[in-house]
Amino acid sequence: MALSAAGFTRGRPATTHSDSKAALAAQGAKVVNARVVDDGDLVTCGGITSGLDAAVWLVERFLGAQFANQIETVLEYQRRGTVWRNS
Repeated sequence: MALSAAGFTRGRPATTHSDSKAALAAQGAKVVNARVVDDGDLVTCGGITSGLDAAVWLVERFLGAQFANQIETVLEYQRRGTVWRNS
């Protein structure tokens, strides 16, 4: 919501915690019902544990799937769902 308040999500696909999706839409974002939304130079996530999903996604995006899988093993955490990507 801080990114939204600063205007970064206006007109762009984004997500946030389910309790704040209406506020995100009211501030001009195109709300996507996903745990992680990757719109190129803007990556957003919803909920509390989806922050872990976003972090592991960014590791995968920049360092590769094999390294991201190793991170999941170290964290003893498995990502849920898929990343919505604007491609």
